Amino acid sequence: MARPNERIRLRLVNAANARIFGLDFGDLDPMVVALDGQPVEPHRLSAPLLLGPAMRADLIVDFDYPAGTRHSLRDVFYDGLEYELTTFECQGKEVRERRLPDPAPLPPNALAEPELATAERHRIIFGGGMMGMMGRTASGSDARNEQRTGSGMMMERMGGSGMMSGGMMGWTVNGVSASGHVHDPIISAARGTTLLLDMTNETAWWHPIHLHGHSFRVLSRNGQPTQYREWQDTVLMAPEERVELAFVADNPGDWMFHCHILEHQAAGMMATIQVN
Repeated sequence: MARPNERIRLRLVNAANARIFGLDFGDLDPMVVALDGQPVEPHRLSAPLLLGPAMRADLIVDFDYPAGTRHSLRDVFYDGLEYELTTFECQGKEVRERRLPDPAPLPPNALAEPELATAERHRIIFGGGMMGMMGRTASGSDARNEQRTGSGMMMERMGGSGMMSGGMMGWTVNGVSASGHVHDPIISAARGTTLLLDMTNETAWWHPIHLHGHSFRVLSRNGQPTQYREWQDTVLMAPEERVELAFVADNPGDWMFHCHILEHQAAGMMATIQVN
């Protein structure tokens, strides 16, 4: 509940292990001010806010509405399965006479800016899975609805272990499935190196790709520069999508790099990036 002309800050966290949310705020007009804990240029949503597992978003919402109004927040990600997730009510006496000005950017965190001119470029291909064999025939809403119950549908068909009669059908990173406990690093970088990852999702499923130990700038999607060059640690990749991201490998260690739909990770879509 909010009062007329009250400003609230929402911190949204997708704590599901498989479900993707597409959040439609209806007549509310939120501004995004941070993603995955990192400030972003404040901007209004032009489409539903997509949050895959592990993704976070901070929003500013101004309730410049009269008392007694009710505002719906709907999850519209899965076609034909849209529903009202929650509601906001405006009640009580107004907090101020008029709406506040748009919020200023939050102060940035101390993250090293990638040096793209000298970056090490690495190609990353996400593949495999049940849909890997027939995924090229599904796209858009078909792919979303196939995934609507999370990857539990896939795991049920695969006996829960990533196996089918006739052989392994696991998820892969650069052709290798970590379901066999393969943890040799796919990248080994000296500390301070800028890494540019050119990633392609060759499956018909959505994958929230998460990197431990670092945040990265999302540079482009399908060859088009991103508008806000947002810092994130989890990037949601649509079927057949190509994403470029870059970061300075400044945190020593062996860092997991995986799909945060946990059944996808368990069935092999996991790798290690080593920083020495």
